[in-house]
Amino acid sequence: MQRKEEALERFRNRCNCSQAVFTAYRQSEILDESTAMKLATVFGGGVAGSGNGLCGAVSGALLAISMRYGMGDPHAVDAKSATYALALQFMEAFRSRVGSCDCESILGMNIGTPENLQKARTMNLFATRCEQAVSTAADLLEPLV
Repeated sequence: MQRKEEALERFRNRCNCSQAVFTAYRQSEILDESTAMKLATVFGGGVAGSGNGLCGAVSGALLAISMRYGMGDPHAVDAKSATYALALQFMEAFRSRVGSCDCESILGMNIGTPENLQKARTMNLFATRCEQAVSTAADLLEPLV
């Protein structure tokens, strides 16, 4: 299964957007699936299901970029700078395709309340807008990681 399809399948089967993207695009030879799922958990639904902040698909992608290129040693400042630059390029490309990197803007509502979460489910936003976000993150990540 290709990584994009894996991310979408994970998202459709109870993983949050961040878990779906990061787990599919992690360096599997370095990080096992269960640990990747745990690390990305808090970045779903904005941040911690709050509906605020960065889209979870973007967060998962940024985790994958950081895992591949990030600063693994405090003296590797060039790696940090290069990773920041790549992350900013990713975010700009995502924003140009989806319209925003912000969960609330993408969904058109804040899903941080039980009422709005239910409304988003009723409006099928997770199967439409969130799947688009996961798909777009995967498309942009594929050549990078």
